[in-house]
Amino acid sequence: MKRATLSAVIAIALADPAVAQADMVGMALPASPDNASTLSVESSPELYDLGGLTAKATTKYTGAKLVDAPYTGRGRHDSEIYRALSSSVVIVVTDDSIGSGSYIGGSNSVLTNWHVVKGFQKVGLLFKPPSEGSKPSEADFEIAEVIKIDPGRDLALLRLASVPRDVKPIILGSESDIQVGADVHAIGHPTGEAWTYTKGFISQYRKDYEWRTEEGAHKASVIQTQTPINPGNSGGPLLSDDGKLIGVNAFKAKGEALNFAIAITDVQVFLAKAGQPILAKAPSTCKSIKLYDGRDRQDIATLVQFDTNCDGKPDYSFVTPDDRTKPISAHLDTNFDGKTDISVEDRNRDQKWDISFHDVDFDGKIDLVGYHADGKLTPSRLDKYVPGTRY
Repeated sequence: MKRATLSAVIAIALADPAVAQADMVGMALPASPDNASTLSVESSPELYDLGGLTAKATTKYTGAKLVDAPYTGRGRHDSEIYRALSSSVVIVVTDDSIGSGSYIGGSNSVLTNWHVVKGFQKVGLLFKPPSEGSKPSEADFEIAEVIKIDPGRDLALLRLASVPRDVKPIILGSESDIQVGADVHAIGHPTGEAWTYTKGFISQYRKDYEWRTEEGAHKASVIQTQTPINPGNSGGPLLSDDGKLIGVNAFKAKGEALNFAIAITDVQVFLAKAGQPILAKAPSTCKSIKLYDGRDRQDIATLVQFDTNCDGKPDYSFVTPDDRTKPISAHLDTNFDGKTDISVEDRNRDQKWDISFHDVDFDGKIDLVGYHADGKLTPSRLDKYVPGTRY
């Protein structure tokens, strides 16, 4: 996506609500997790995603004003949630639609839905102007690269070269923050109404939920909520009452107060695993290349390095120490910034992975610890990393 003029970007962002929605429609296939009630309905509710509004020709909307929707918070605490976090919610702009995204920090990362950015390697991001209701400037618009996707979970990660100003990242929550009956908050851009705040509560937490859209089958743990969300909210944050991101708003049931967000548990897995990196510079015919097979710099271990995205730099490294009391380890650079963000260990050298450490926001600090009960590279369980704990 090329840098567009501001008027064109605003035009896309404020497409006429009457324009046909770019929604995926399908039938829900609810799972029956142990801790969730089985849906006792005669037929599954019809679902559609919240992927945003398809824009008409941008020239028709040149000069449109970007005005925040009236704030309708219910109390001082709600107002504080909005004031503290609304600037961390962006408008995600493609050539034909808009959605929402959450700035989560690290190496300038934005979290959104896969269906919002599907088919694009670069998208536009519009940040909230500093003062409420003011018209955005060119400084509020940035180009982001789609660096990782997971169509099954309907998640995508974007990367900016820089953030236009001192925008604070939204803190990621954990599964313990998901409590049925608890208040939750959403900020997004429904039907083009920029930075709209809504509030509701968690109706249920449904693990391994399955749903289907015209894009195919999806499966993830989801948070069911009656928090009002609409097309344009897709990819935006579902926030706990203390302002942590506990879900990514994704789809709803037509005609029902049934709205769903991809739960933080699946967000953590998505951020922690290698995923499906998408880089514009990587040729479609790219194949993994072994760059090095020899001794490490200290001459105490065998080192094998691979380049998996054809940029000529190692992003997968395997280390086998000469000392057999030390674990074999793999070090992954999943965002290709030259720094390790996942380290996995085979501690008893049985060719099965045992434990891993994850920097999910790419800030150089460990966030999660993974446990590999099945011995595979992707962890079967993730917990929050506690500094000072012996793992």
